[in-house]
Amino acid sequence: MRIEVLTALLLTASAAWGQTCSSAALQSREAFLFGRFEVRMRSAEGAGLVSSFFLYNRDVNCNWPAVNNEIDIEMTGNLSASVQFTTHYPFLTSYTYIHPLGFNPHADFHDYAIEWTPEAVRWFVDGELAYVQDAAYVGGLQHPMRIMMNLWAADSPTWVGEWTGAMPVTSAYDRVAYFAYTPEAGTEFTLQWEDEFTEGLNPDRWETQEMESFSGNFCTFSSASIAVEEGVMTFELSEPLEPAESEVTFRLAAGSVPAGVGDLVYLNGTFNNWCGTCEPMLLVDGVYTTTRMLPTGVHEYLFTVNGWGQIGGAPLGSTCDALPCDEYGNYGVFVPYDGSPVTTPAHCWSSCLDCTTCPADVSGDGFVTLTDVLTVLSGFGCQGNCPGDISADYVVSIADLLLLLN
Repeated sequence: MRIEVLTALLLTASAAWGQTCSSAALQSREAFLFGRFEVRMRSAEGAGLVSSFFLYNRDVNCNWPAVNNEIDIEMTGNLSASVQFTTHYPFLTSYTYIHPLGFNPHADFHDYAIEWTPEAVRWFVDGELAYVQDAAYVGGLQHPMRIMMNLWAADSPTWVGEWTGAMPVTSAYDRVAYFAYTPEAGTEFTLQWEDEFTEGLNPDRWETQEMESFSGNFCTFSSASIAVEEGVMTFELSEPLEPAESEVTFRLAAGSVPAGVGDLVYLNGTFNNWCGTCEPMLLVDGVYTTTRMLPTGVHEYLFTVNGWGQIGGAPLGSTCDALPCDEYGNYGVFVPYDGSPVTTPAHCWSSCLDCTTCPADVSGDGFVTLTDVLTVLSGFGCQGNCPGDISADYVVSIADLLLLLN
């Protein structure tokens, strides 16, 4: 368990940052190895501001900066006729070029692109090649990277000028496209998708960063600072958002819990100071549940049986581990700024799996066939990387299934 209260996610490096303004960051759910990445955007003007479109190896598996990879397009608000191109490598090596422009990137939309191959990184502005880093530079770019965008205020006067605190300011995007690297097809890049934000944000493609910041960033990122209207996605940097309270319902699937008749299941988290037995859960229709009011922010929690007799938390380093790079396996729940109610998944015990998606006949002492296993696993991205010793007539217990899912 975690004793101290945490109010931010992995990227938050210091509580001193992220308290002065609210802004926005967006990232693709998928990571890409090589390709062409296009954006049409308008940056924010003003000293201290950074508007970006970049590729980043966010999925470092707690091995940063040893696997640090990043390719940037950045506009700094203090410069009105240039754009910055940068590559970042393991152990904080980087190479930057500031490209002069014949226009003000903060005044209107323009097209920018990154082409990334094993031999080179190329940057384009309005369809024209602007800069190249060849094989002498790019050999260290070896990891799949997500597409990312953000707007933030930087505490770095020598880089972006002194931030004045003037708010609100906005940056905007009206097109993003991804082309796969396909030299085997006879063409270097092949269009895979194009997003013009005409139907809002596609949740299957994009995810927001909630309550995140990093050292040197005056702002905290929130989806509340993103607006999409008439095919234009806008990031607004403004005064810190007023926190709210929301009704949060916590759930745990009873069939997976190591509890018998007379045993009690409890909710423990940062919000009740990991109090042990102060918050019992009620069993209703096969699900342990409890509801309480929580303020805006990220809250960590886990489940216990009979005080601390049994502990059911998130698998360490898993997708549902609130802070995957620390030593604690706690679930996390984000409470939004708008006060809307939140319901957590009905987790299987010590698993990321929502047990409401399990086959109907799975119980604590039940068995499932390989078909059931693969059906569940396929929903969580397990295809060719499933355990190799499973055959079509292999039968596993629920404990084996949860081990695979973890």
